[in-house]
Order: sequence, then structure tokens, then C-alpha cells
Amino acid sequence: MKDEDIFDIIDGIASEEIMLHHKKLLTESADYQTLFSEYAHTHTLLTDTSMEKTAFNFTDKLMDKWELSQEVVLVRQSSKLPIYFLIGMSFMVILLIISALPMVTSSAIQLDLSKPLNILQNKLFTRFFLVINALVALFFIDKWILKPYFERKIEA
Repeated sequence: MKDEDIFDIIDGIASEEIMLHHKKLLTESADYQTLFSEYAHTHTLLTDTSMEKTAFNFTDKLMDKWELSQEVVLVRQSSKLPIYFLIGMSFMVILLIISALPMVTSSAIQLDLSKPLNILQNKLFTRFFLVINALVALFFIDKWILKPYFERKIEA
């Protein structure tokens, strides 16, 4: 008898002809009895074994990881520092021209640079520019060093 026929007998879907042949072999052959009992025992073990299930939220977690791995990496935008630098420099040139215009005499084109140099030697003026430079330095330290550092700490 074929293995498929024995499996049909165990499952209860065998035809009458196969069932008659099976009963005849059970009474006549000890080897067949042993084989059939092994198949029946294996069948009961397999039916008693519970189906394995995936871990809780396995699919959701897998899909989350998959979506993260498929995200498009954004290209970092260019720095706006050159634009700010050009605006600041043009502002300073305009201020310099405005402050230098009264020093030019109408009879001759001579520049008296003592007054602008006196302004640069003023302590209040120097402190103002030191504070501005410190604030700009803190802004860039925060943007380029501290923010990426703490973002990596949060992700880890």
C-alpha cells in the first residue's frame, strides 16, 4: 500500500476499496501494523502540536523598520552664511560712505579719516561688536556642533 493511501486512511478520507485492503493488511502483516502505528502516532503528535505564532506586533514592527529603511534621505540645504555676510558687508559699506560724506570738503577731495578712526576706538562701539561676534559664534556652535551631538544622543 502507498504512503498516500495510509495518510488518507488516517485522515478518514480513504475509499472503501482502500479501507478493505487496509483491514486485510492489518490482520496479515506485522510490518504493516508497525508502519501504520508509526504513521498514526506521528499524525497524533502533529495534530496535538500547537501552531507557532509570530511575536506580538511582529508585522507592525517589521513594517515600521521597512518604512524607515525606505525613507528618502533629504539633501542638506546650502548654508545661508554667504548671503548674510554679503548683506552685512553691504550695510557696513553704506554706513562707511554715509559717515565719510561730511568729511569730504567741497574745494578739494580730501578725506579726513580721524573721525571714523575715533569711532573705532570708542569702548562702547568695540563692546557692541564683541557681543555681536559672540552671539554669532554661539549661534553657529549651536547649529553645527551642539544640535547634531544631541540629535545623535536622542537617536541612540
